[in-house]
Order: sequence, then structure tokens, then C-alpha cells
Amino acid sequence: MRRLLQVGVAAALLVAGAAGAEEGTFARAAHAGRAYRLYVPAGAATAPRALVVALHGCFQTPEDLALGTRLNEAAARRGLLVLYPAQSPADNPSRCWNWFEPANQGRRSGEVAEILAIVADVTRTHAVARGRTIVLGLSAGGFMAVNLLCAAPDVVAGVGVVAGGPYRCGVGEVGALQCMRGHRLDGAASAAACLAASGTPSVEARASLWQGAEDTVVAPASLTALETMMVRLAGTVSATTERQEGALRSVWRDGDGRAVLETWLVPGLGHAWSGGDLRGTHASPHGPDATTHILDFLLEPSAR
Repeated sequence: MRRLLQVGVAAALLVAGAAGAEEGTFARAAHAGRAYRLYVPAGAATAPRALVVALHGCFQTPEDLALGTRLNEAAARRGLLVLYPAQSPADNPSRCWNWFEPANQGRRSGEVAEILAIVADVTRTHAVARGRTIVLGLSAGGFMAVNLLCAAPDVVAGVGVVAGGPYRCGVGEVGALQCMRGHRLDGAASAAACLAASGTPSVEARASLWQGAEDTVVAPASLTALETMMVRLAGTVSATTERQEGALRSVWRDGDGRAVLETWLVPGLGHAWSGGDLRGTHASPHGPDATTHILDFLLEPSAR
């Protein structure tokens, strides 16, 4: 794959007076491409930056996700690059990532390969800090974030998943619906499938997992299964659970006492980004600020 276009724009991804954005398209075939937006904070980078790959949910666009999560504002404060791959109606009429299709669950084909190709190109053309690429996703984007982790753990250092579920919990559209409704979930089997897909004996990545307790699109049981999967992968040995900002937060630590996994179950929250901006779809001001907490946990040294 090669980048066809990357130009500066003063458009919807801009934060006034703070930054610029770049957009581009990757060739997939003679008639089609994979579009993306890249948010670049204003000012010259004094050191390599962390890269956040942000994957939107169904019926969303990169601009919509940026509004609902306030991710660009957070990136401006922290000096982060944010890459927003876009799903097209031609690939899915609802703009969902096709995370449930086997062709999009491995490293060398489909949507996973296309997103990784864009990440590789951004890494070549911008100063991206080694080991500091994380993937965030909402709903279908959250499921796809898990696919990326399992397919390329050498690239993905951490995942933030809101209203997503475990790897290969469903195959095909029927299987996807069963998974989202909380049926046939097996976190241990998903962990084994993830390890097989990774081609490595272990998948070491930090994870921040979020779920609304009133979600009627992706069942809260998905959080439990995804937690089980990540516990198996991370080799965690202990967990603590407490109420924090009105939500139930669990933190899992490894044998050295390092926090490697957190889960948040938010009462009263439906299928939405917790603590989000109502200007974006699938975002609710109810609950803790998921954007801040995810970035803190995955990127800030103090969280480690």
C-alpha cells in the first residue's frame, strides 16, 4: 500500500489556535482507498510523540468521534498524534468496522492490514515514540482495536476499549450479534485465539476497558469476557475494586505490582463514550471522563 495524498487542512478536526490536521488516502485497489485523518498538535515536537489510533463506531466518522471524545483537545495538551482511520459506506453501509469477519482479524489482510499500513506510514513521516502506539475504539471500533492488538502486539502497546468485546467472540454477522448480546462469550478461548493470531508466546499490552451498565447494544457481559481475556494475556495476579467517580473500577496488577489492566463499569450509562461531549454521537456527559482516564492509564508514567 502507498499513501496517495496527505495535505494540511483547516477543517473539522482542528482545535482553534492549537493545531492542524492532515488527511490522506491509502490505495487498496484501482477504484477505492482507505481514508484517514491525522491530528498533529501545534508547534515543533521536542521529542518523539506517542501515537493514538482512534477507531470510530457504527454510523460515525472520524470528525464525529473527535467531537464526542474531545480527543484532539486532550492530544493538544499532551502533545500526542491522533490517527483517525475511516470506514466507508462502501465497505459497510453502517460505517461499522467489519471486526467479525475472519479476513479482518489477522495481520496480513483486510481492514487490520490497512490500518497497520497507515500506522507504518505515519511512523515513517512523523516522529513517533517507540513503544508508544496505542489504539482506542468505541463499539465496532473497540472490537477492531482488540483485533489490532492480537494481530500486531509488537505495534500496539495498549488498548482503550469502550463498549467492545473479546477477540473472535463472533464470526460473521450472526455471530457478531450473538457476541454483542452477551451469548457464547468465552474470555479464555478468546485469549487462546489471540495468542495464536499474534504468533508469539505472550501478548504484553496495557488495557483500559469501559462499559455502560445500561448498554442495550453491547451487553455488559462483554466487559467480563474481555477482562478475562486480558487477564489471561497479561498474566495478572491480583486485583482491587473500588468505587471511583460513581463507577466501579477494578485494577489488575502483575507479579511486580505494576497496574496493567483496568476495567470501568459505569452505572446509568448506555451505549456511549463515558464523560463525552454531546456534540458527537454515542457520547454521554454521564460518567467519568473516559478519554482522560484511558490516556492516563495507557501513557502516563505515573499510572505505571
